[in-house]
Amino acid sequence: MMKRRTLTLLVVAALGAIACAPEAPPETTAETPPETREGPLSSFDIRLDSESSDPALFQIAEDDDGIRVQTGPAGIVYREVDAVLSGDLHVQATFHQFDAPPGYREAYGIFVGGIDLTGPDLEYSYLLIRPTGDFLIKRRIGTITETLVDWTPHPSVQTVQAEGDEPVNTLGIDVFGGETHFVVNGDVVHIESASRVRPYGIAGVRVNHRLDVRVDDWLVQRTSDSE
Repeated sequence: MMKRRTLTLLVVAALGAIACAPEAPPETTAETPPETREGPLSSFDIRLDSESSDPALFQIAEDDDGIRVQTGPAGIVYREVDAVLSGDLHVQATFHQFDAPPGYREAYGIFVGGIDLTGPDLEYSYLLIRPTGDFLIKRRIGTITETLVDWTPHPSVQTVQAEGDEPVNTLGIDVFGGETHFVVNGDVVHIESASRVRPYGIAGVRVNHRLDVRVDDWLVQRTSDSE
């Protein structure tokens, strides 16, 4: 696996202070107030699934509203500042997909609980959708992935039904009351125990092979201090 900082960065406008992320995630304790971090994924890192993949084929273009990710190999995009370490949390992003033919089965989505994302023992849990209208939930630990929900059709997932369709899907992960809620376009598609998902850590975006997606309205929010 491989990480590369700032592959292809197109700054169309000056980024606001929210995009000027510190070098490490802030300490989050029960004494600190809820925080919200939103905006484009600036000052980002990436990690590809395979060390043998060519990082030049994982392209990211950024403006002050969002990012566009065009992939050959699959990988994740993240900022270390987008970490929630306790309490209730809300993560959300809106994806606009381009140039997918009907029946295309490669997936994209969001993840939470990112730990050791630069090392061999990385961990994160993720919600993916694909333009055939289904969703998947998995947890990754090193090179092993555990399936929490296998590919499942759901009417909330916007699809590619004809050549030229450009579906827009908003994905969310909410943690409260000891549960993790996985959300597609406002509908909860699955609920899992927080202890199994292990959602605390860095949040980010996952994009699989040969996809072209734009990511807008990125939001990472610690909504309360409750455990």
